[in-house]
Amino acid sequence: MLCKDARLLEILEKGRNGEGITKEECIYLLEFDEHSFESSLIRATANDLTRERMDNAGVILGQIGVEISPCKGGCKFCTFGEGHTKFESFSISDEELDQKIRDFTEGGDLYGLYLMTMHDFNLDVILNAVEHAKRIAPPQTQIWVNVGDAPYSTFVELKKAGVRGAYHVCRLREGIDTNLDPKNRIKTMENLLAAGLELYTCCEPIGPEHTNEELVDNFFIGIELGCTQHAVMRRIAVKGAPLYSRGQITELRLAHICAVLTLALGRAKEFKFMSIHEPNQIGLASGANLITAESGANPRDCNKDTKGNRGWSIERCRKLLYDSGFTGIRLGDESIIPLTFEYLETTHSL
Repeated sequence: MLCKDARLLEILEKGRNGEGITKEECIYLLEFDEHSFESSLIRATANDLTRERMDNAGVILGQIGVEISPCKGGCKFCTFGEGHTKFESFSISDEELDQKIRDFTEGGDLYGLYLMTMHDFNLDVILNAVEHAKRIAPPQTQIWVNVGDAPYSTFVELKKAGVRGAYHVCRLREGIDTNLDPKNRIKTMENLLAAGLELYTCCEPIGPEHTNEELVDNFFIGIELGCTQHAVMRRIAVKGAPLYSRGQITELRLAHICAVLTLALGRAKEFKFMSIHEPNQIGLASGANLITAESGANPRDCNKDTKGNRGWSIERCRKLLYDSGFTGIRLGDESIIPLTFEYLETTHSL
């Protein structure tokens, strides 16, 4: 049966034309069941928009967790939260860091490399990691950071060191499911933008209990600040974390949410990429075109090194993009290389 919902079709046309959609329209789209015909239309529209705007090229990021410590943020969904973590403080050695950087960047097709620390972090530690990354990574790979709340001066120093951008979020129910102040989270985003860094953000960690209104309010934090990359991430039910009992949403529901956010971002001038985490094929057919490989510490993993466990390898990311129908990989200098079966063979990604 063809769709006869005139309002839905009008919203989808606006979104597909790159006009963006309002908060109220986002809520309307999120109210459709993810198993429905209407949801399929929403996801197909977002998929079409992204592939046309981004030349059907996918993007691969890498993230290295450089240190672990019981975190004062106390996030009830995070394996590092103070009060429930089983981890002790640990920093990877320079030798291990160098090897992880080489593993991610030796193929030359990594768009950007994240260096991640805990909420409370030592600036010298992250600057040291940046120095190593700048020395080892090829020039087309951008260097990014994933750090806790920090003042403007910190991001000035990071920019001077060669950092292109920073990942930062004001999470769903920040200050309720975490010990952190949402005002400080948003202020940090403003600080990094003022320092000249790009903002990479996300609506996360999405759980079954979050309302559509909560999701949309969170969408628009990044949209209104002018993010370069937005994303959706579902909360992983980590055993031992206080929110484990609430479970997690399906990848199909996450893809539906991804599609709605993609359509909302249509008119954002700074916006380049939509990410879905953890990587999955249905999300990459619903508006997402960016996925992240991970190594070292991971807040959704109980292993000290997530590589080979929850964390994806870059080879696996290449194959997922190929299987999802992307015909190119975009590099950090914005050039595109063909993503073919032969390329998977030569990069040992089959």
